[in-house]
Amino acid sequence: MEFISVFALVAAVFMGISIGASSVAPSYAPANSASRYNVMQLALLAGIFAFIGSIIQGQNVADTVGAGLLFGEISVIQGATILVIGAGLVIVSVLTDYPMPTAFTIVGAVVGSGIGFGNTVNFGELAMVIGFWIATPIFALIVAYLLARLIRKTVPKQGSEKLINYLLLISGSYVAYTAGAASVGLAVGPLQSTGIEMTSLLFLGGASILMGSWMISPRIIKAVAYDYSNVGPRRSVAALATSGLLAQIGIQLGAPVSFNLAIVAAVIGSGLVEGGDNKSDEKIYRTVAAWIGAFLLAVLLTAGIGIIVS
Repeated sequence: MEFISVFALVAAVFMGISIGASSVAPSYAPANSASRYNVMQLALLAGIFAFIGSIIQGQNVADTVGAGLLFGEISVIQGATILVIGAGLVIVSVLTDYPMPTAFTIVGAVVGSGIGFGNTVNFGELAMVIGFWIATPIFALIVAYLLARLIRKTVPKQGSEKLINYLLLISGSYVAYTAGAASVGLAVGPLQSTGIEMTSLLFLGGASILMGSWMISPRIIKAVAYDYSNVGPRRSVAALATSGLLAQIGIQLGAPVSFNLAIVAAVIGSGLVEGGDNKSDEKIYRTVAAWIGAFLLAVLLTAGIGIIVS
């Protein structure tokens, strides 16, 4: 059991690195799209603010993932299985430049593990989470589009560059903070049965997210900044404000936030002020298909492993 506990902690670190690379990275993608800051500097800033958010607000989502989605305790080996499958799918998404909502893979893995290891799924809690996911892109598209139009009308193009630069940094930092708070529970929530104090788990998860954001996230920052929609600095502020608001709503509800879903939809929505051609339909369709496939694959893989282990 000691070996399994150590393995589970290693899996949590691996998951945290995956989150930093995939889910935190988009927080500064609009700033990179606006060509104001170096991508490596943005990656480091994203990791720092995500670490702070993990420590301060990370417990709500951790409790949902660790105890809310399933009835009965998640065992240590079960938690390790969840994290290995979830992190593996996210790393694949990073290597293929398709930002994966980490919440999809981990929630799918938790549900699948419940089937395989003999827990009962809390379908009421699961319905709340999935409902939030469905509402996220609709809300993000509409609000980001409206904010982008408002900023376009009220903020002049000439003479406001310094103000926009500050807004990009401030909003990107806040979004990175909320991304850490919303995502760290995905890395450490399944490990509550290890007996390690939650504060220590959150610190471990936050440090892992910082590592992943700094070392690996530049690929996803560039992918979100340029592949989905061509977003300028003013529309970038609209996209960041929208996704940050959605993330905070999810944190307060304890819902594992599909943060990439929010930021990608907000980037697309803010880009639509330039017209329907200012987006990549093929990239969007493939990304949505990959997200749904990853959720279902996580369910199947963890259920299968659980059945074998049990």
